[in-house]
Amino acid sequence: MDAFVHTVEQYVTKPVDAKIQDRFAEGILLTLIEDGPKALKEPENYDVRANVMWAATQALNGLIGAGVPQDWQRICWATN
Repeated sequence: MDAFVHTVEQYVTKPVDAKIQDRFAEGILLTLIEDGPKALKEPENYDVRANVMWAATQALNGLIGAGVPQDWQRICWATN
């Protein structure tokens, strides 16, 4: 859940032409959607867990937010 939210925070921003970052974020989100439930059902499945952990690592390493304007303060206040 945390990785999903961090990815969405960087994906749903002011519109810019950052196609690579957008597609990378979409790949992270799809991986979490597809493999997250599998990781809970099949905790012994190394490949599924590895995909989830790698997606989580990529969710907040800065790459998908590079060159994308972000307004963290506004996001924080909107959720409170």
